[in-house]
Amino acid sequence: MLKYIAIALVGLGIYIGVAYKDQIEDMLDSRPMEEAHDLLEDMGDQAADATDALNKQLESLQN
Repeated sequence: MLKYIAIALVGLGIYIGVAYKDQIEDMLDSRPMEEAHDLLEDMGDQAADATDALNKQLESLQN
């Protein structure tokens, strides 16, 4: 019986998490941190692309 209660509570927790995801994120204010993380990833990708382009130019100048 205890096993069924535990399964029901886990199911209830999952339902609450899915149904009220936006409200929970707003309350925890986690969206700005996600946006900052995405921005940092984009900046890292742009820096890697710029490095690759400069390396290609350097190789073409050396040949």
